[in-house]
Amino acid sequence: MSETVSRLAQRKAKRRQEILQAAAQLFSQRGYDATTADAIAEVVHLTKSALYTYVGSKEEIAVLLLEQVVEQLLHNAREIESEPVSPVDKLYRLIVRHVEVIGHHPASSLLFLHSEHILSAAQYPRLYALRDQYEALIRQWIAEGKAAGIFDVRDVRIAGWLMLGSLNWVIRWFSPQGTLSTESIGHEYARILLRGLSSEKKEQQQEEA
Repeated sequence: MSETVSRLAQRKAKRRQEILQAAAQLFSQRGYDATTADAIAEVVHLTKSALYTYVGSKEEIAVLLLEQVVEQLLHNAREIESEPVSPVDKLYRLIVRHVEVIGHHPASSLLFLHSEHILSAAQYPRLYALRDQYEALIRQWIAEGKAAGIFDVRDVRIAGWLMLGSLNWVIRWFSPQGTLSTESIGHEYARILLRGLSSEKKEQQQEEA
């Protein structure tokens, strides 16, 4: 690749990222359905036809935004998986980092709550494959904790869905201007959620009986 072509590719990538950031902000302010391609183009000072030289459609923008967030979550989870710590510690670290990621991507993370009716798994298999890999690691750690007698869980899938549902809902009420940081919220969520999975309650109840 020549130096000229490389510079052009870099400029195009930078411009594409500007479009994604602008779209994410509009999705947050107006909602996905009410945000038009014309509105996105206007914010980044492009015509609609010029916009489509960088992205194929509004739907593609949503997919790219979601992929960025899920890729970061999955990268974090794989890093945690490589650490020689217990399932409890792995889940604790993942919970904290999950809240931090969605807190730093508030506009695009809102799509998490609505993506299934906007974007189909059949059309965007890579996005859903990334999501499934992330969920699988969470379920794996819950299952490991259950096998070790650390967690009192009947259905690993339900426990995983409960955890992810709770974490993703943070974006509905979190405000960067609020008094709570993403880190402090993450630690409190980890404490509460892992206490709910813990087998200690069961042991205490048996002792009291």
